[in-house]
Amino acid sequence: MAKAKKASRQRTSAAMYLMLAPYVFLLIMFGIVPVLMAIHEVPTPSRVNADGGWDAFKIVSQDFRFLPALQHVLQFMAVFVPLTLIFVIGMALMLDIKHSKWKKYLRLAYIVPASISGGVAVLVWYVILQPTLSPIKTPLSWFGITTSDQIWQTKNLYWIFALMAFFAVAGNWILIQYGSLQSISYEILEAARMDGCSALQLALRIKLPLIKKYIIYMGVLIFAGGLQLFVEPQLLNTGVYAGIAEAWSPDQLAFELAFTNGDFGGASALSIMLLIPALIGALIVIFKTDMFDEAEVSGKQKVQE
Repeated sequence: MAKAKKASRQRTSAAMYLMLAPYVFLLIMFGIVPVLMAIHEVPTPSRVNADGGWDAFKIVSQDFRFLPALQHVLQFMAVFVPLTLIFVIGMALMLDIKHSKWKKYLRLAYIVPASISGGVAVLVWYVILQPTLSPIKTPLSWFGITTSDQIWQTKNLYWIFALMAFFAVAGNWILIQYGSLQSISYEILEAARMDGCSALQLALRIKLPLIKKYIIYMGVLIFAGGLQLFVEPQLLNTGVYAGIAEAWSPDQLAFELAFTNGDFGGASALSIMLLIPALIGALIVIFKTDMFDEAEVSGKQKVQE
């Protein structure tokens, strides 16, 4: 009996490692190896840093484009992150209020805009915000907007990019958070209703606390994704309005350092600087939420057995 049980555990472990192997391979090849290559590249001499060395971090941080790029992306995230969190949670809660046969069609409607991202999003929003072509030209005229130059200005870009990013990710996150709400025990919700909870009280006092870890997880991923803004400003700058978003984001600046200035060490240093906030966010999810509590319990039970 003991041998059979041991053999069963070995088969389970082998299956687990087999399923994990593709992810570990991709993590090593496209996660760990590029980071190690970037660290190795930082002290390499370049036209900007002829002597090489770890001064690359200082040189990049003193570049005249660095602080504006950082300011731009922080302005973008100040709009994008709260807008996405509030809207996604609100829509998921409303979708969860009452069961209906129409919900599957609503879920489809949420996910369709998520298929429009990157380069396609730039073209779509160019048409939407172009008064001569826009399907909303009448509402735009109410605000006195009659020419594209009134909208497509560098100072307005963080709002425009926030809208692009919001519509690209909101639909998917609504479905994910709706799924997290489905994990809440029906008995808990029914008990709260019997105690007199209104729909609003049920959402704020019962549902939100129970899906808090998923909200934190969403916030961290949205924040990390916002730091990596590149495609939209790059395409807008090179394909639609030349010069409007030159080195607008830190990722764009890293691209220019590497492929325009030939400063691969500086680009690597900037990439590492951008990696740190994302890494901190990942550590928050791991150690400051109960996202992995179930795995820890299972591990303890296995040890006790």
